[in-house]
Amino acid sequence: MKKILLAVDGSESSNKAAKEAAKLASSLDAHVSLITVVTPNYSHNIETIEVSNAEISMERMEEIREEKKEEGNRILDEAAQYLEKENIKISKKVYEGNPAEKICEVAEEENYDMIVVADKGLGGIKRFFLGSISDKVVRHANTSVLVVK
Repeated sequence: MKKILLAVDGSESSNKAAKEAAKLASSLDAHVSLITVVTPNYSHNIETIEVSNAEISMERMEEIREEKKEEGNRILDEAAQYLEKENIKISKKVYEGNPAEKICEVAEEENYDMIVVADKGLGGIKRFFLGSISDKVVRHANTSVLVVK
């Protein structure tokens, strides 16, 4: 096992997953790719914006996307600390989209040996049982998944 995909969201649970991924990668001399998936929430309904304001609203939507990407980079930097302490080879990338779908897609397209996710993450409502993202990844990924509690 040489390639581990670690998906993080900035939650305490994902920090635990980062610590476990660091242990695993260290023992296997594996490369870890840290990813986070952002989902910009736009406050505007494009269909209701008047034509004269459309350019401004598109500009604001791009600002929101950039803010989310910056937030994603902060999340990755925080999680990277656990791996850097162990001198593990890492890469980091922020994606945009549906988190569970994007995690599975990246794992398959880039031939990862394992996906590491937390049992629950951030959300407006605390998840019950497994978090919905980790549950979807477990059910739909074509590679092994380690769910960290």
